[in-house]
Amino acid sequence: MTIWAIWKSRNKYSILNQDVAPSETRETLKELIWELVRKTWNATRFMEGGGRLARQRAIKTLWADKRFADFNLKTDPSIDFT
Repeated sequence: MTIWAIWKSRNKYSILNQDVAPSETRETLKELIWELVRKTWNATRFMEGGGRLARQRAIKTLWADKRFADFNLKTDPSIDFT
């Protein structure tokens, strides 16, 4: 994901001739991570039974183990990038 964020910033600079600050690349990376976590979590809503619970546990273990994300069954996850 980091490489993809850098690639997007590079393309913006080289193709669109727009200056890109390092903070903008960082924000792009945050958006990519947030999108991945949100889509992965929301995809579990379409799973059935035990498969859904197992997948939700796996996602929580991956992203929330270090207090990176807070997952709620009724809303999108909230992510703390600090």
